[in-house]
Amino acid sequence: EPRGMVYHWSSMANLERLGVLADAIEAGFLRQDWALRVFRSQERIYFDMDVLKDQVKHPYDLHLGQDDLSAVLLNHIARLSNVTIHWNTPMRSLRQDDTGVVVVAGDGEDVTEFRGSWLIGADGARSVVRKASGLTFDGITWDQRFVATNCLGDYDEHYDTQGYLVDDRYGAVVAKINKAGLWRHTYSEPLEWSEEGVEDRMHEYFQAVHPESFEHEVIRWRAYRMHQRAADRFRVGRVLLAGDAAHVTNPTSGFGLVGGLHDAYTLHEALAAVVQEGASEELLDRYDEERRSIFWNYSSPISCESKRLIFQPEPEDLEQLRRVAADRDLQRLFFFRGARVASPSLLGNRDIWETIGAEPLPADVWAGIGTTPQRARVNEAGGVSNGVLD
Repeated sequence: EPRGMVYHWSSMANLERLGVLADAIEAGFLRQDWALRVFRSQERIYFDMDVLKDQVKHPYDLHLGQDDLSAVLLNHIARLSNVTIHWNTPMRSLRQDDTGVVVVAGDGEDVTEFRGSWLIGADGARSVVRKASGLTFDGITWDQRFVATNCLGDYDEHYDTQGYLVDDRYGAVVAKINKAGLWRHTYSEPLEWSEEGVEDRMHEYFQAVHPESFEHEVIRWRAYRMHQRAADRFRVGRVLLAGDAAHVTNPTSGFGLVGGLHDAYTLHEALAAVVQEGASEELLDRYDEERRSIFWNYSSPISCESKRLIFQPEPEDLEQLRRVAADRDLQRLFFFRGARVASPSLLGNRDIWETIGAEPLPADVWAGIGTTPQRARVNEAGGVSNGVLD
């Protein structure tokens, strides 16, 4: 089903460090172009990541379906003799003590207990691990329905490989998924419209945004609510959270997927040091603090601003983007926003610049990237303002 599929340039260095980048690139493709198209006027505001080439080791985004990245990772895991994967084994409950965690899992009467020293819950927004650990999932739920579609059609002739369609009615995130010509087209609609009518309205939507002669076929789609939420802690004793189990954000910046990757980059090294080298468990408390701070201070507010730009654009927003697009230095800083989702090594092995594969920016410039005076907008959103996602 439609899931994440564009990986920010700041995640490339760690994919390379883990030995999977070459295979991931072969399975997907790289792009540097990025654009916004204003639906009403058809104005195109173009950005080119070539501006990063003298400062960044990997000045491009990787397009690769999350399922295809999983296939790459599974091929690498298959080479390891000390890893076993148990498919179709849903977790039912967990308990922990001072030395480890027990997970009770299985379908029907076929129940198995697994014991390990540590448990990482990376089981998505409705995480069973998070709920079993008694954690809340605080934040808001947007008062819109998002419709993510995987499509075939004349997209290459009419759309940029990666970009936004900007409009308060027909706004969308549009990006090419793979070399075979599959595209992702994600738009939103009012929540008061019936969920049963999504598919009928989908045809009307595409008729409105595509040229009359546009060849188009929806292969797969999914309607869902979108949230800005994070667990109150990412560590409870010997249980740790990562990815959507720890935090969720709207998809307009792709920071849910990339934020989850940076969780993994930060956590795997720290946990390995604790398990294999006897390092202090305080490293895992620092993981909790660091990654929660990154989410609330950068991932969530930047994603909220992107969502507002696409679905509630203001004239001054577009004017600012025109200024940025016309200035290579401003473009460069714009593309560095996503790097704020990354964390340096908690062991001190790599600073933030080596982590993301970039030459350092001046400290005052780096400190200002990703900050936004509209940060509080998420608290003004409609929908549920707090509580647990059921």
